[in-house]
Amino acid sequence: MSTEREPATLLRDGMMAEARSVTASPVFTERIINAVGQPARRPAWQGWLLPAAAAALVAVLVAAALVGTSLIRADRQQPAAQTTPPVATSTPPAPSASSPAPSSSPTASSAPSSSTSSGGSGPVGGAVPAGFRAVDLTWISNSAGWALGTAPCGQPPCTSIARTSDGGKTWIGIPAPKARLVQTDSCPSACDLVSGLRFATAQVGYAFGPNSLFLTTDGGASWHKQSGGSAYSLEIVDGSALRVSGQQPGCAPGCTFSVQRAALGSADWQDVALPAGGQTAGAQLAASGRTVVLATFGHVAGGAENATSVLFTSTDAGAGWRKVGEPCPQGSGAAAEVDTVAVTVAPDGSITGLCRPRGSTGGQFTVTSTDGGAHFDAAPASLGAATGSVLGAASSKILLVSLDQLYRSTDGGRHWQRTGDGGPLAAGFIGFESSSVGRVLGLDADGAVGSVTVWTTTDAGRSWTANTFR
Repeated sequence: MSTEREPATLLRDGMMAEARSVTASPVFTERIINAVGQPARRPAWQGWLLPAAAAALVAVLVAAALVGTSLIRADRQQPAAQTTPPVATSTPPAPSASSPAPSSSPTASSAPSSSTSSGGSGPVGGAVPAGFRAVDLTWISNSAGWALGTAPCGQPPCTSIARTSDGGKTWIGIPAPKARLVQTDSCPSACDLVSGLRFATAQVGYAFGPNSLFLTTDGGASWHKQSGGSAYSLEIVDGSALRVSGQQPGCAPGCTFSVQRAALGSADWQDVALPAGGQTAGAQLAASGRTVVLATFGHVAGGAENATSVLFTSTDAGAGWRKVGEPCPQGSGAAAEVDTVAVTVAPDGSITGLCRPRGSTGGQFTVTSTDGGAHFDAAPASLGAATGSVLGAASSKILLVSLDQLYRSTDGGRHWQRTGDGGPLAAGFIGFESSSVGRVLGLDADGAVGSVTVWTTTDAGRSWTANTFR
């Protein structure tokens, strides 16, 4: 080999050795070695120039391989939690232009005490206020839910909201509207009262009561009081919000109830045509899918006669309504009048009502419709006379009712069993997100209003798991 080729040979040997030491794809490394290791069969003037150029090119490729390998390695080491998508699956509509600005800052008792990432599903949260007790629950999936309640604080109102993204295992506190709770607070002067909470998406939610309605479109970071708004009951139905309001806030007893609909996140409520003849002392909405039931309750103080409840049902998400009247069969004698005291709609679209003889002198029972309220079948009066009006249903057959204790039926109300040990003993709230997954706010033995425990079932009430707010 001539001395003119010695530099090329040295460069080639050096690059082959360097290629073998690079941490890259084995196939890529072998291609470099083979390319550099081929003997040159070119004129003498190319003997050192072309290998040198090839060696320079190989050096560039090797450097690129090193950088690529480093980037791949760094990418694989990124924590998975940093790329987890937010809970929200869609962006809610922007609020209507008529939506007023927030009337006040969130309640001090609900302000987070320490920051925690919200995961994109709402505002930054913190610890749930000490002593928090829940009075209402709302869920948009089996894992994402909110609780409305109260906690001790120095300056009322002490209303608070807690949020979970893991099915109730853990909770964080988020801001609440500046309003008192109907269930726990008095109202010494004209003040805002709320009794329920419903979220439609991770961003759009409603806190409502007989004289107030608050709207959030940012997951609870801020709450907007709706001018002139109120809701005795509110549910999310087929992509819209439905509410029941009276002719004026706090009119019951003596309300003329009406139903309004609004697009999610909008303050523009439109009246929905409802048949005449409802009662005036109270109202409850229940919904699942496109099936909705509205129960209006009579004023029975003093044993008033002819004050049985009047129900209205809809199978098209509240667009059209049927007047059902009182679906509970009437008795005779001292128990002549029987009232519907609670209603629920199961995930299968069945409607169930809890029937109570006036004065609770006889056994209570349930009535169920599987055809949108056209017909109701009554179960035997096998529930006794204990008071209570919390009702839930996983289907037309699997029913739960809380009286002195929590009872469960698997045959449409014909027979009942206590939930017994290992489950909630009584409930302040019962709701099902599906035919198997449901929640109960357990009533505590100390008799205080609200609950510190959320019970979850994943088998339609056969077994339960308890979680506290923390």
